[in-house]
Amino acid sequence: MAGFTYVARNQAGQVVRAALDAADRQDALSRLRAMGLIVVDLAAQGEAPAAASVRPAAKTRRPLFRMEKSISTSEKSVFCRQLSITVNAGMPLRDALESIANDMDHPTFRKVLLAVVARLHQGESFSHSIERFPQHFSTLFVALVRAAEESGSLPETLDQLAGYMERSEKLIKKIKAVTSYPMFILVFFLIVSVVMTAFVLPKFMDSFKGFDVVLPPLTRFVFGMNAFVLGHWYWFVGAIVVPVVSALLYRRNPKGRYNLDAAVLKLPFFGVCIREFALARFCRNLSIMLRGGVGITTAMDITSAVSGNVVIVESMLKAKERILSGERIAASLAKDKEVPKLIIRMVGVGEESGRLPEVLDKVATLYEEYVENRIVTATSMFEPVVICLFGGVVLVLVLAIYLPIFTVSQGVK
Repeated sequence: MAGFTYVARNQAGQVVRAALDAADRQDALSRLRAMGLIVVDLAAQGEAPAAASVRPAAKTRRPLFRMEKSISTSEKSVFCRQLSITVNAGMPLRDALESIANDMDHPTFRKVLLAVVARLHQGESFSHSIERFPQHFSTLFVALVRAAEESGSLPETLDQLAGYMERSEKLIKKIKAVTSYPMFILVFFLIVSVVMTAFVLPKFMDSFKGFDVVLPPLTRFVFGMNAFVLGHWYWFVGAIVVPVVSALLYRRNPKGRYNLDAAVLKLPFFGVCIREFALARFCRNLSIMLRGGVGITTAMDITSAVSGNVVIVESMLKAKERILSGERIAASLAKDKEVPKLIIRMVGVGEESGRLPEVLDKVATLYEEYVENRIVTATSMFEPVVICLFGGVVLVLVLAIYLPIFTVSQGVK
């Protein structure tokens, strides 16, 4: 039996700080949940708190032109599923990793896994070994593996990670599928506009100069606009490049990034989608970490960092501080305007029932469906608008070119 110290919250919302003896970390978590407590922090006696043991991966400097093939989310999910099955079947972790690495087709992934195996042979833990590759394994991934090592639930945690990555990849693929067609139409429209402006219309302008006729008003207007664009093209390029470069430079400053992320969340349509996607990711990650045995405050630290928006990150970190000061989770979230009331109500239900991870999982699924439905609806409305716009521009250009031809033919008759 080992001794554990814990910080938890009871059904009345009171903070409980005590110690207990358990076989391992997972046994301690199960006993605390059976007592109706929500674990805020749990650490073995004489061990640093979990918040200190799970630290963000150090940033590593990478060569500017390093030709290294990235590891996709789907490849990592397959790896987690394979490792979960082999370890659950009784194969030692080192042997399982070495077997998977030898059969791996992805050159970068094979190299990383073989390096991890070498570290394991030197006596390093699995979590510390993968922590050396922050560009491939996120802080969330490392923290979950570390908690699973402590609790002896590595196969189950890897299976949960695989499911999470598969759902994320599925959602991203759906979004790409529904937006690919309108994006293709938009890009094609831009290409046609550039070709017409730079090459086709100037040829017709030179041809019509040889005819002693008055060009129709539409033709004069189109040719005049085309000449203006060709003569001042650098202004149009600057109007696109300068704001983009300025925003990128401004984003490097912490305050600038916060202001830009706040402005993005206020956009009419995209802001709602980005907010809901960030909250869905936060709820999903928090659910997985709580199931994996990570304390609520440490889990909020890590999951907020991977939410993708600085405003959401700051909101969740403030909520974490309020939880540490003695407030209930739902009450701490309710004090922030960035958190929707639905999440606050559902978290409150999860606290009361002692099923917070399951409730967070359902909330994440709900918000993912919201994002997908919004994008599908917007795309269905965007397609006819782009087609009509494209058709209208083409019609104007065709009329501008053919009206002078009709005028010249009538003059010849």
